[in-house]
Amino acid sequence: MISGVLRFGSLIAAAIVGGLIAAWFAGGSESDQAATTGGNGSALPAAGIGAFMTPMAGLAEVTQMPAAERIRLGGYVEASRMVKLTAQAPGRVTYVAGDAGDRVASGQVVVALDDDALRPNYRAAWADLSSQMTGIQDARTQLYNQLEGPRTSPLGGPGYDAYEQLTVPFYNMAQSMFGSMFPGMNGFNSPMGQNGPMLTQQQAQRGFPAASTARAAYERQLSQLAASQSRLDGLDAQLRNRRAMAPWQGAILTRYVRVGDIVQPGQPLADIADVDQLDVRVEVPVALVANLRLGDAVPVTVNDTNHWALVSQIHPAAQPGAHTVTVKLTLPAGAQAAPGMYVLAWIAQPGGGSPSQLAPAVPNSAIVQRGSLPVAFVARPDGTVEMRVLRLGDSQGSNTAVLSGLAVGEHVVAQPSPHLKSGDPIHGGPSRGRAAASTGH
Repeated sequence: MISGVLRFGSLIAAAIVGGLIAAWFAGGSESDQAATTGGNGSALPAAGIGAFMTPMAGLAEVTQMPAAERIRLGGYVEASRMVKLTAQAPGRVTYVAGDAGDRVASGQVVVALDDDALRPNYRAAWADLSSQMTGIQDARTQLYNQLEGPRTSPLGGPGYDAYEQLTVPFYNMAQSMFGSMFPGMNGFNSPMGQNGPMLTQQQAQRGFPAASTARAAYERQLSQLAASQSRLDGLDAQLRNRRAMAPWQGAILTRYVRVGDIVQPGQPLADIADVDQLDVRVEVPVALVANLRLGDAVPVTVNDTNHWALVSQIHPAAQPGAHTVTVKLTLPAGAQAAPGMYVLAWIAQPGGGSPSQLAPAVPNSAIVQRGSLPVAFVARPDGTVEMRVLRLGDSQGSNTAVLSGLAVGEHVVAQPSPHLKSGDPIHGGPSRGRAAASTGH
């Protein structure tokens, strides 16, 4: 009897202790729920507490980059140097260096015409030039012989020559000393007239008329040689005109003729361009030209690739009908472009800022379109996002400048989902208001 009562009492005590423990645990969970739901009973996201003490995964910090508000204009790529080779004389095409796209070196013959009709005249001109050179050598020899060559005495032979070589100098010396005392000694045997020295027979044989004739023959031969050289130069020019050569290293853009074609003067033969130095030609509205200066860097997009192109030329006059000014931009070396490609150039607008100014910048993936407006979602301290409308500037690589709508140091959602809205939690779940409605509080 007593043992049964004790066993029943122990069961009752164990039940009481178990109920107290269960009640204690139940009270602790309710207090935790009250702490997480807040005073109004609305549920907070799990990541809401201290979530923005450090940047979370999926967020990008707003940095800085040079920016200017620009307008997009279309243009095209062209070679900085291009020439159209044309025929300078009639003839038949005998050689073509290659087809469109083939490279040519500086001075290389691109198109050649036949020169059969000029070759006989060219050989005849060389023969005449050789004859004139032989004639001038003979004329030079005759002139030298008249002036400096030896003379043979017509009377007395070598003995008399020796006598004259000995006595004539003494006579001339005596004439210079006593000529005033003996007037009859003046001008003896002198072809120059009075007061001239005595000449030997060899000296007297050097007549001035003969020397003048030899000099005239030499000068006539010089003139004939110059005329012959001029005829040869003219034939050389005609032969050069039958060969169209590349003025610089480049490539053939267009080939207009083939071997065997008959061409006339002025007919196009080929277009040669320096494809290693490329420009962008853009027609800029008159209102935007004032923002450009020679040497300014302008962002351009060629073949889905962005480059900085320098302003190399601004035409001084505008197009009367289109009210635009032609502007040339120099592409950097190595740009993957070719003449004729379409280009997008981003020209600074008036009041849009200078490229040297800094503006907030975000990754391109953080910018989405809502309607027709670019927006980004900014992370707030409470763990939700805020949608902001942006005013964009330049795009450089993977970043885009933001002229208004963001501040440096803020964090944006790097890759927002298409259904993300203001007030949504960063992890993409329902907002706090929708969570509260779903819990029934």
